[in-house]
Amino acid sequence: MVKIKAESEIKANYEASTALVPARYEAGVRSATWNAEAQKGQALYIEQMSRPDILARRAKGISNVSDDRWRTDTIEKGRNIIGSRMKAASDKQVANFRPYRETLAGLTLPDKVADPMTNLTNRAGAVVTALVNKKREIST
Repeated sequence: MVKIKAESEIKANYEASTALVPARYEAGVRSATWNAEAQKGQALYIEQMSRPDILARRAKGISNVSDDRWRTDTIEKGRNIIGSRMKAASDKQVANFRPYRETLAGLTLPDKVADPMTNLTNRAGAVVTALVNKKREIST
């Protein structure tokens, strides 16, 4: 069986993390890049979308924002509010995670064997399969 924390402990840990989030958020944004990665995603976007007006607007918007501008704007808009918004959303986080938590709590993992790759495939695979199936169930 998978060991998983109680919802109250998950919520308490999540809320406690909000004190650490603003500085970590800023550090993450400062080390991130987005412009080149977003440009690389253009081919997939074209494949998925067929509206030329949307594609042109996206390309223009990406070209108009440098990594430095994106970092500055993201930090200014998010750093001071992310912790309180996470805290305010903690009940939603618990509720949305609940079906996955219940799936994990009810999952029986295969016994370990001597081969670590077999363990990885069998045990982690069981977790991934259970969570993917739960997501499909919820999405339909």
